[in-house]
Amino acid sequence: MYRSFTDRIFAGVCGGLAQVLPVNAWWLRSAFVVLSLLSGGLFAILYVLLWWILPQESLVTSVKASFLQRISVIILTLLTIAAWVGAGSGWWQAENGQSWLWPAVLVVMALVLVWRQLGRA
Repeated sequence: MYRSFTDRIFAGVCGGLAQVLPVNAWWLRSAFVVLSLLSGGLFAILYVLLWWILPQESLVTSVKASFLQRISVIILTLLTIAAWVGAGSGWWQAENGQSWLWPAVLVVMALVLVWRQLGRA
């Protein structure tokens, strides 16, 4: 799975997902916008994480998704949905009332960045 080189508006994430899924890229873009608004920005963070994880398609590489990339996209999507549901249910509230949601998001983003750097070594 790659970020699309040709079907892109911002980073090519939706265009790349549309090449793998039997969905039009504009439906995916619309879904990301609507879900980002409804989730308070969590799906926008999922988009950024996918932008970091998925490599850029080049004109030379073939567009074949690896198993690990597909699994990582599924896991990130499920984590985003769990965070969204958890934020509405109060799962992320500490005993003193502080939210653990955004520190957890930053930790996940840091782990993704480290994972990408290890993959390049």
